[in-house]
Amino acid sequence: MMLVPSTTQASDKMYSDRLFTPTFTTKIAGIYFIVDCWNHRIIYSRDIDQPIKNWKTLDDDIAGPHSIAGNGTIFVAEDTGRNRLFVYTLTPKGFKKTQIIDGIEGRPHRTIYDPATKKFYALTSTSQTMYILEVKDGKVFIENKVPLEFLEGAYVRSFSIINEKMFFVSGPGKVSVANYMDGNVFLENQYDVPSEFSEMNDIKKIGDYYYVSIYAEKMIRLKDLSNFNEYEDIYDKLGFKGTPYYMTYFDGKIFITEIDSSSGIKSFRVKDRVDIIDIETLNDFGPPNNAVLERKSEIAT
Repeated sequence: MMLVPSTTQASDKMYSDRLFTPTFTTKIAGIYFIVDCWNHRIIYSRDIDQPIKNWKTLDDDIAGPHSIAGNGTIFVAEDTGRNRLFVYTLTPKGFKKTQIIDGIEGRPHRTIYDPATKKFYALTSTSQTMYILEVKDGKVFIENKVPLEFLEGAYVRSFSIINEKMFFVSGPGKVSVANYMDGNVFLENQYDVPSEFSEMNDIKKIGDYYYVSIYAEKMIRLKDLSNFNEYEDIYDKLGFKGTPYYMTYFDGKIFITEIDSSSGIKSFRVKDRVDIIDIETLNDFGPPNNAVLERKSEIAT
């Protein structure tokens, strides 16, 4: 087992005081995580209101990670720039890096743990492959490796699990819906996406709407994926300055990370399945400075 450092090194303080393209935030087993992609680290805290400089470091030698998933004991994150997955185990003494899974070719980009199947699912963005991972005796194994031919070789940044279906965005100009419950991934339906929304980052079903984050600097919601003509632009309403990225739900709120030209995290609530309320900015670090730009260049993204 390899001990994971719990604090940043003194030489890293300048970049570690802020976020740079945070792609993902979540709460697992009472612990908050932020995947700080271009700072090549994952940080965590039991207090979400702590200044970023006071968060602990799960890993700061991880190449452009995009997400982290966990079952409360076992956690999996992408070492995207080096085509690997890292596995961490939460022990009574803290986190330990317990595995490195090599050979995840094609930029592993989004990992989800599904309580319904008790498996991890890791999607590669450039090779369009789903890795299905099972946990046995505290170790993570690749159970299946599924080529997703219905994505037609398109760059795909993410997928979500909605009502026991996988939703892939947005692939070859389509949102693809697949069944995965039997250990494979079978296409069930596809929805055409207008060209101006083709560079999707994430999709979530919240109340009566599908919420969709899009490259670059777009955020919409709509009730029916078969009718993108009737969408609502909510980018300005939520106060974004950069590109909205991955969404998660915890503490009764929806959290959205913000990347590229401005780095931060926002949250909001949905009232009566429709109304967006209680919009908050948890972190707002604005445009990058020299310290984070130098840090980004140190490791492949």
